[in-house]
Amino acid sequence: MRVFIAISIVVASVSSASAQFAMDHGHAADAAQAARAARAAADAKAAAIASGAPLLPSQQTNFYVGSRGTVKIVPRTAEELKADEAAQAAWRERCRPTVVEDREGLRRVRYAERDCDLSRFNTAGN
Repeated sequence: MRVFIAISIVVASVSSASAQFAMDHGHAADAAQAARAARAAADAKAAAIASGAPLLPSQQTNFYVGSRGTVKIVPRTAEELKADEAAQAAWRERCRPTVVEDREGLRRVRYAERDCDLSRFNTAGN
């Protein structure tokens, strides 16, 4: 009778393991492979940095403006702020934006002049 109990326990543990594998649908192997790939990519980046070799585009994470790693923010002067306010007032006077609701219930902005929806940096309408 004791042999029967031992065999039952072994069979139960084997069927439990196979049920867990069946429920996993093989994704544990995918996760392990992804972890290995991520580790290999991190190791390759660390090796490139240590050796001074150029990084691949997918390895670069630094942001540079004008070949510098820092961006210097210069406060705007009173004259610049005043000029911007004057330009904004002139734009409002010329374009006279109004908000209207269309038949679908969407609010849209309409302008009195053409190309007022373009920013001052967009030259498409010029």
